[in-house]
Amino acid sequence: MTHVGFIGLGTMGRHMAKNLLKAGFPLTFYARRDEVAREFVDAGAKRASSPAEVARAAEVIITIVTADAQVREVVGGPGGLVEGVSAGKLVVDMSTIGPATVREIGATLSTKGAKLLDAPVSGGPWGAEAGTLAIMAGGDAADFERAAPLFRAMGKHLFHCGALGAGQVVKLVNQMIGGGIMTLVAEGMVLAKKAGANMEQLVDVLSVSSANSALLEARGKKFLLADQFKPGFMTELMRKDMSLAVALADQLKVPTPVAAGALQQFTAALNQGLAELDFSSVAKVYEQAAGVKIAQ
Repeated sequence: MTHVGFIGLGTMGRHMAKNLLKAGFPLTFYARRDEVAREFVDAGAKRASSPAEVARAAEVIITIVTADAQVREVVGGPGGLVEGVSAGKLVVDMSTIGPATVREIGATLSTKGAKLLDAPVSGGPWGAEAGTLAIMAGGDAADFERAAPLFRAMGKHLFHCGALGAGQVVKLVNQMIGGGIMTLVAEGMVLAKKAGANMEQLVDVLSVSSANSALLEARGKKFLLADQFKPGFMTELMRKDMSLAVALADQLKVPTPVAAGALQQFTAALNQGLAELDFSSVAKVYEQAAGVKIAQ
């Protein structure tokens, strides 16, 4: 079995790493928090003192951290992966970051003869726990095939999207569309509440009509009508992803007025203190503007 390295045992990574262990892959990890380290040592993994040590121990190293700056730190910072990788090693970054950053860190790793796949995921912590994530990868086809057994332990829907950076492009477009849909769902539900509609019935109707979406089904009743926003995916992360998507569009001179407007609503949500709530809490921006609450 391939010896796997893992860095980023957060909301998503924790479940993904556990599924690799369940599938029988030897695993070496780096974690700053002792309580997280104890959990994984007890599960049979080996703790490393730095990302570089992980890179020395493992054949394939998976990283899933918050944003571009954190990926750069893990790869090129003090004690970073570049200090431990060597020819034949494969790094699989499963964070959501900009395509330009992917190519930058790919170039850094190539100075040591190591390869990179960008392989962001979709499916949230529930999909990570169940091992049903969608994984969209960019990079050489041979590297994708090499990583495929690991991907199958973590996900159900595997896609090789093209050259390095292509996985991030697909993920950012997914986030751009999803974020836009979430703001429109919130906007419509606030309008319905202000107009006196029965909100439970509204969601039932929308769910079998042309306005239905996976986001409405997942968050209409369980989040918006329940007025509970325990994060499946935090507002600050959705804003980060949408910002990356809109920036990419700007670089390519592609007009994205709907996504740009949705991005402003997520920015407003951050300014209202909603950063660490689920991104569906963007509905609170609309509620405050209209002077109503969606919840019954």
